[in-house]
Amino acid sequence: MRPSPLVWTWLVFVALSMAAWAQETVVATPPAAAAASTEAEVVAALIDEGLNRSQVMEHLDYLVNRIGPRLTSSDKLTTACEWARDQLQSWGWDARLEPWGTFPVGFNRGSWSGRMIAPESLSLTIGTAAWSAGTKGRMKGPAILAPMTDQDLASKARYAGHWVLVPAREFDPATPDLRDRRRDFLKDAGILGLVSSTGGPLVRTGGNYDISYDRLPTDIRINVIEEHFLVMRKHLEAGTPVELEFDIRNHFKKGPIQLYNVVADLKGTEKPDEYVIFGGHIDSWDGAAGTTDNGTGTSSSLEAARILAKVGARGKRTIRIMLWSGEEQGLLGSAAWVKANQDVLPKVSAVYVHDGGTNYVSGIGGTKAQIDDFKKVFAPVFTLSPDMKFSVNEVEGLSGGGSDHGSFLAMGVPGFFWNQSGRSDYFYGWHTQYDTYDIAIPDYQRHTATVVAVGAYGTANLDGLLSRENMRSANEAPMSRRRLGANFKEDTLIVESLADGSVAAKAGVQAGDILVSVDGVKLESRFSLRAQVSRGDAKKTLVVKRKDQEVALTIEFER
Repeated sequence: MRPSPLVWTWLVFVALSMAAWAQETVVATPPAAAAASTEAEVVAALIDEGLNRSQVMEHLDYLVNRIGPRLTSSDKLTTACEWARDQLQSWGWDARLEPWGTFPVGFNRGSWSGRMIAPESLSLTIGTAAWSAGTKGRMKGPAILAPMTDQDLASKARYAGHWVLVPAREFDPATPDLRDRRRDFLKDAGILGLVSSTGGPLVRTGGNYDISYDRLPTDIRINVIEEHFLVMRKHLEAGTPVELEFDIRNHFKKGPIQLYNVVADLKGTEKPDEYVIFGGHIDSWDGAAGTTDNGTGTSSSLEAARILAKVGARGKRTIRIMLWSGEEQGLLGSAAWVKANQDVLPKVSAVYVHDGGTNYVSGIGGTKAQIDDFKKVFAPVFTLSPDMKFSVNEVEGLSGGGSDHGSFLAMGVPGFFWNQSGRSDYFYGWHTQYDTYDIAIPDYQRHTATVVAVGAYGTANLDGLLSRENMRSANEAPMSRRRLGANFKEDTLIVESLADGSVAAKAGVQAGDILVSVDGVKLESRFSLRAQVSRGDAKKTLVVKRKDQEVALTIEFER
């Protein structure tokens, strides 16, 4: 996409104005004015390079198509980190990998497939959780509906050697007590595995990394979209035998698995020990290619880094790009970095995180004390595109949300999550089977990378650090620090046990409770639970289902 006529007009105006101004003041140019002239020219060059010679889609293509999904602890994540570091070095950045921790077991997903063989042929849309057991080659067998009554639990032999079909929780007529007993019953029944409905057209991928190599998961749990589940159930309810075949290659790797953040610097010209940080998380879930979350943010950050280096942009402060890993498991990489770099945090002006998918960045929110600086920094991109407006909005306080800027906000460092707009449906690709390269929108990606570069450069050249006055959410703990202290049954929201003195125990949560909502937001999975507890105030209302009643409890995290 070439710049709009409005952008070209602005670029020509800047160039002509700078030339005329230089001629008029050639004898007595104050140093500050000369620097301003140079900054304007750099901004114009950033916009020209970013919009006319963008490589953002090439970065994304290599990341998600050549490398693929980048689950934390997988070999592909390590490959992606090394590739990103090498790219940054090739552009002139001082780039390195910084270890932040380990996982006990690595997980590499191979191919997976499922189909109904009889009474008709049907290729099934399926998925499995990360760090879960796969099949032993192709496993073929009859299907049977899950037990729904106490009478169904009378004979384990009836279920042995079968694939057991389990409806989505919202459609499951079994009582919570029966579901508990059914789970234990099927564990000992010698079944091939569970085939659970997703309740809709999407297969969302998650998983629990906290496992031991000495006791790896062995139960096979397969998720299938509701449409295909209903076809199989209809045949079984009509008395027609159903035969299924699955081939799922999930591979465990003995740990500890070393994990890294990618960090690279363009050294500042006047205040090299002060920083402006931009970036996103390079890890992803592995049910697809990891484009929406967060290949788009990684590629836009890399492209911003490329154009900054390409035009020779050097801010007064050091500009740093950071690509964190372990974000999907609870902001682990960024939280570990913050903990290990307490001495650097007072010198960080801002942290800009792109983790909202492929829609274009359309604005940023700042506090009253930050708003004037933001208007100055982002003035060149307000009308960068007539179809992709950018605005600066005053907010009462900054929110950590569920991404890596929250780790910095928890320590009082200004962290920002870009506002985004556009035609993309973020949740269509988020953690689903549709999170592939073609979901990204090139024009949006090109625009975003350019805005990020201009924003980082402009912030690095401000007279001072961004204000930290009245950042209401400065005490908000990142996701990795907000722990309920509850252990759950497999991939459910059913509490199995509680840690002594934990937040959940103090709130009155009991073993057997089913978590329903946090602050009125319905919980769909343990990942939605982590997202909800990470947001906003430290005191929250948790609703649990206890037997057949819903109980409201107050949970409170340390600030």
